[in-house]
Amino acid sequence: MKRISDTDIPVMRSLLAEEGVHEQMLLRENVDLRLQTTMRVGGPARLFAEPENEDQAVALLRAAKSLGVPYIVIGNGSNIVVADSGAEALIIRLADRFSEITEVKRRDLPSEPSDKDGNPIPDEPERICYRVQAGALLSSVAVRAAKAGGAGMEFAGGIPGSIGGAVYMNAGAYGSEMSDILVFARSVDPDGTLRDYRVDEMELGYRSSRFSRKGGVLLSVYLLLGRDKPEAILARMSELNGKRASCQPLNMPSCGSAFKRPPGHYAGALIEQSGLKGFSIGGAQVST
Repeated sequence: MKRISDTDIPVMRSLLAEEGVHEQMLLRENVDLRLQTTMRVGGPARLFAEPENEDQAVALLRAAKSLGVPYIVIGNGSNIVVADSGAEALIIRLADRFSEITEVKRRDLPSEPSDKDGNPIPDEPERICYRVQAGALLSSVAVRAAKAGGAGMEFAGGIPGSIGGAVYMNAGAYGSEMSDILVFARSVDPDGTLRDYRVDEMELGYRSSRFSRKGGVLLSVYLLLGRDKPEAILARMSELNGKRASCQPLNMPSCGSAFKRPPGHYAGALIEQSGLKGFSIGGAQVST
């Protein structure tokens, strides 16, 4: 991986200025990443940026690409362990400054929606549609939708990640996953072009997507939800959150449920069979 040189930084600032981005509000050096991740470990980022809108995000990505500067996009920082030496890269954080949640009409979608298998979704007036920026907390979107009567995100009420990360890995729990509620996503492809993908084009599988396999940075998504009484949705969400609290140390810095399930097995059972429950090195521990 290329190291960021001292000459790269002023050139990047100049490129951002040409795009109308006020870089002094955006680009910082040697930012401690411990406070940007749920594990609270790691060293500094050589460069760090928090774009506030799509234009800024695209300008950052294109500037990095033109200079060959390595970049890593993060959201809420869950499922990330940063090395003590830090990251010799541009860290682009899409989080609270990039977290708008907007209820939209079906006519506002990029095109007619289909499900994950490519089947057209009937125009049912009781459905609720949201456009969500990639940095929004998954749990915040789930709770907001539930209070408005939007059903289908109950599984996500206790997942600590962001919407962008959730789509990137097709996050799921308790028999549901993002592919069940997702209809479109907007991303910056590796060649720097903006593109809207239908859910059936995203190649969503078990904790994977075309974005995780082929690259691309997610900027926003469209979710299409069913409808139910808010109190019923919140009750289901509370039940699932209770199950999560019974098996995860939610009071400690944590990635949540971090291990993928190998085919034919369950990660928790394998950890127990290996005698790793409670195993620790330094301040890091496998939960009990």
